[in-house]
This record gives sequence, structure tokens and C-alpha cells, in this order.
Amino acid sequence: MDGLNLLVMNDRQATITGIRPFCVPITEPFAQACVETLRTFRELADKALTIPDGGLNRDTVFYREADALLGLPEGEQKQARLSLHQRALDGGHLIWVHAVDHIRALEHDILMQPPPVWSPLTLARVTLEGCAFTGYLYDPAIPLGQRLARVAGMAVAEARNEATAAVGYGPEEQAGALAKREDAEKMARAAGAEERQDRRGRVMGYSVDGEYAPMDHKIGAQIKAFLPAWGAGVYPLLSGAAHGRPWMIVRGRTSGDWAGEAATVLTAVIAVMGSLEAGLASWAAYLGADVTAALGTMDEVRMDFLNRSFMLAHGEP
Repeated sequence: MDGLNLLVMNDRQATITGIRPFCVPITEPFAQACVETLRTFRELADKALTIPDGGLNRDTVFYREADALLGLPEGEQKQARLSLHQRALDGGHLIWVHAVDHIRALEHDILMQPPPVWSPLTLARVTLEGCAFTGYLYDPAIPLGQRLARVAGMAVAEARNEATAAVGYGPEEQAGALAKREDAEKMARAAGAEERQDRRGRVMGYSVDGEYAPMDHKIGAQIKAFLPAWGAGVYPLLSGAAHGRPWMIVRGRTSGDWAGEAATVLTAVIAVMGSLEAGLASWAAYLGADVTAALGTMDEVRMDFLNRSFMLAHGEP
């Protein structure tokens, strides 16, 4: 049986059995199984991303892009484009590490006593957004111009946000942040990135070699395209919890007390499993790592966990 079909029984099944799947308190065996699955996935991803002694395959998207940039005529544009390309690599790695740190936090959170209410969803959301953004930067299917446009937009948007936030810290910090913003915009121009403006003259994104990328790349749509089909529907739920939607608060109250549910934890685990599988595939396709074995093991671990999860949640033998 497909994992999600097991998890999201249709209304007719639920009515017949009288059970609302996973809307039950978090049991210790269930929590332990969730943590073991997360740890296994995290360790598999970490091992798969280790660069082998012989180095990575040079016949890959990353190396082809690097060779194309190194072959450009010497000058300001070449250096700016190389800087943007390096920023894509470094930025993707940094965001990935940050996302994986939140998996460790999630493992700890699930075992907390009393059990967590909705914090697993918010921790999983950070992991999902981080992995998806790494996928956005490492997407192997896009041309080099598109990648440079994405990074140019990211760099300028980041610098602008920093400049806006610096207003509250004083004139010295604000001056430094404005200088960083000018440097980011200068680098984008030097790389040949052309501004795209709205009717009010505000910069909405950049084009490089005819390839356009918006500064606001709509994370929701990106995540939907990034996740495997079996996990594509989790993001709205994670966002609802992160923004404190009233329905989440109501569900967390039981007879005046807060009560965590297995459904919440299971959703977080599904989101993380999908994030790591999709993120690992993006890394491999862009950088040339062979992660076939790791993805195969992840699939087996995921299906084994999903097949056991209902019995673990309901305490059945």
C-alpha cells in the first residue's frame, strides 16, 4: 500500500472503522520510531554527500558551468559571474547545513515531556524551506543564465532586507548595510544582470542572458515542485502551524490542557523525509555525486516506517 494512502484514509474508511487516523496522543514507541527514522535519513544524506577520495565526476552541470565561466574573456563581467556562481554553491551548502540542524532539533523535540503540540511542524517547515531553497539554487535542469539570475536576485534581496533591518540599530550599522546593498547591486550589474521593474519602477528581478528570475520566487510554488508527489501537500499545514492559525490552537487544547497528537509529529516526519530525498537528488544531479544507494535505502526506511506507524501510534501489537 502506498505510504500516504495508509496515512490519509478516505472518509468512508474512517467512518466504517470509527477511527480518525493518528488523531491520538503521542506514545513513547511512536516517538522513538519517528526519531530513529529521522536520524537514519539524516545520516544517510550526510554520508551520501561526502566527497569521495577521487573527487566528483567532472562531467556534471556544475563543472560544465564553471568551465564556461572560466572561458569568458577576462574582465569585470567574468569576475562578477564567477562570484555569483560561487555564491550559489556556498549559499546552497550553508542553507542545507542550517536545515539539517533543525532536523536534530526536531529529533530532540519529539521526545520532549510533555509531548510537543505543534513545534514539530514549525521545525519541519524550516527544514523543508531550506532544502527547497538549496534545490532552487542547485536545480540541474536550468541554464546557467537562469542560475546566475536567481543568485543575483537572492543577493540583492538579502542586502536590501539587511539594510531595512539596520534602520533600528543606529547610523553606523545602517551605513554598513547600505554599502553592502550597493555592492550587491553593483555585482549584479557587472555580471550583466538586467533589472526587471514593475509599473512603479521597483526592481522585481533580474535577467541574465535572457533568463529571468524574480527576487520573490514564491516559496510555496517552489516547494510544491520540489517535493516528491507523496509529500507535496504538507507545506500548507506546516505554514499554518508556523503562523499560529486558530485551528491549530484549538486542536492543541484538550479539556483545558495542551495535548500533542501523533498526526502532528507524523506530518513533520513526512515533510523531512521528502525534503531530504528531494534535496539529496538535487545535490547529486548538480554536483555529480552518486546517491543511488542512499536514495534506495531511504525509500525502504520510509516505507517500513509508514507501514508500522499506525500500529505504533495506536499502541497495537
